[in-house]
Amino acid sequence: MLGQPTLANYWHPICAVGDIGEQPRRFPLLGDFVVAYRDSEGPVALRDLCIHRGAALSLGWVRGDRLVCAYHGWEYDRTGGCVRIPSRPAGAPIPRAARAQAYRTQEAYDLVWVAVGDPVAGIPAFPGGVFGKSGWHGFLSYRKVWRTSAARSVENFMDFSHFPYVHPGLLGTEDRAEVQPYAVEKTDDGLFFAFEQQEPSDLYGKGGTATVRYEYTLSLPFTIHLNKIEEDGVSATMISMATTPVSPTASELYVWIIRNHSLSRPDHEFGDFTRTIMEQDRVVVESQRPEELPVSLREELHIKVPDAASLLYRTQLSALAKVDAFGEYGA
Repeated sequence: MLGQPTLANYWHPICAVGDIGEQPRRFPLLGDFVVAYRDSEGPVALRDLCIHRGAALSLGWVRGDRLVCAYHGWEYDRTGGCVRIPSRPAGAPIPRAARAQAYRTQEAYDLVWVAVGDPVAGIPAFPGGVFGKSGWHGFLSYRKVWRTSAARSVENFMDFSHFPYVHPGLLGTEDRAEVQPYAVEKTDDGLFFAFEQQEPSDLYGKGGTATVRYEYTLSLPFTIHLNKIEEDGVSATMISMATTPVSPTASELYVWIIRNHSLSRPDHEFGDFTRTIMEQDRVVVESQRPEELPVSLREELHIKVPDAASLLYRTQLSALAKVDAFGEYGA
């Protein structure tokens, strides 16, 4: 029976679907490396380590659906089993221990996802099933490695009290910096909260200032969605972020924009704005120390109302604060 889950027991994106092909490539994940490629059955992900002498399997090549190690030619199938050792006579038995560690792999939302251990949850779903839904259009608008932990990246995404200072004139103004009380709900796989605010800019070229409803949905550990609903109650733009824990001090962010309005307008009009916001955030978040998010609530000062969502998030993450394949988890 699976005990307390760790980060290894969740699905994490390692790359875009188009990033892997018939030859192996290396991708960082949880302080280690994954080798991924495609065979006749689909995507394959293994630990990037040959059991024989520890060489990186990503240095090799795929031949007949088998991954060949570049060091001694050992061949592995998609399950990680070694099926040929060239230095031994044909037909000689292969030791049972001759295996590479195979990981569960799925394609979803145009990304390749990997679970290092037994997953305790599925790949996080988009609220309302808007990804690929009729009447909605989406695209990957931002992808970048940040020099910080995945949890710091996610906490910044859900923190709206920084808007007047990091995004002045875009998402907030200093004369409206006070945060009104809002309710944060614990869900089966994370948290949810919502509030309304005045957007001060000509956001996405729509013109004027309007009251917008913000709905945040977080799925543990590192996937979060912001659904922005306009005053008409119908037009909505969902900004979604999946964050890969590359290492305790590095994370790769994937940000989608999905909208049910302005479908004839070019994506860059929406993507350019989001990239501006993300880059403003990145400068600040990469300055935070420690890079790992302190899940102990005693290590940083918290303000009850503005930090309500972060407080619940840190409490939920504290359950994952244990040694696993990621090392001493603090982010």
